[in-house]
Order: sequence, then structure tokens, then C-alpha cells
Amino acid sequence: MVIRSTLVTFAAAAGLALGIVGCASTSKSSNSDTAVADDSAIESRTTTLVVHGMSCPLCANNVDKQLLDVPGVTDVTVNMGTGEVAVALADNARVTKRQLAEAIHKSGFTLEKVRVP
Repeated sequence: MVIRSTLVTFAAAAGLALGIVGCASTSKSSNSDTAVADDSAIESRTTTLVVHGMSCPLCANNVDKQLLDVPGVTDVTVNMGTGEVAVALADNARVTKRQLAEAIHKSGFTLEKVRVP
């Protein structure tokens, strides 16, 4: 009974460790984020970010958290399959591409493209 409990605990710890390492190993972050970012305000109330490297729910949660910390961001929807992140902005917000790029960089990923309708 003790051996079984120890094996279950070990398996759970190993799974958690592999999940964390898996997230870290698939993400790449660089200063190239600023290549797609500038300081002009986004005029639309929605924008789509293409982010490289998200591969698990923990990754998506970190991207979501960092973007929601940007003043003026009201909602974030992450699609891990496509790497697209839909961002909703408040009506009176002055959010820049650079602010969004910095949030993606803080989350440990690379912003590939910003699409504004």
C-alpha cells in the first residue's frame, strides 16, 4: 500500500515536471517582438495577435494574464491550435501594439504578427 502511494505521488510529480519543462522548451522569446510593434494607438476595439510557441493550457493562461494586465484590455481569448490571441479593448483605451508585444514577451513567447481589422 505504501509503495503504491509512493508510485502515484512520484508519477504525479513527474507529470507536472514534464508539463512545465514542455512549456518552457517550446516557447521562444526574443526582442523581435518590437519589429511588429509601434507606439501608435490601436484604433479598433479588437485585434488579433499571432503568437509563436504556445503549446499547453499553462502557456495560454500566462499569455492571458499578461495581456489582461495591460490597461485597456478587457478580454483575451487564446486559440492554442492556431496560435492566435483575440484581444478586446475598452472603448476609450489607448493601447499600442508595443504594449501588447511587451505583454507577450513577458509571458515568454514571441509575437509574430498584429492584425488590426
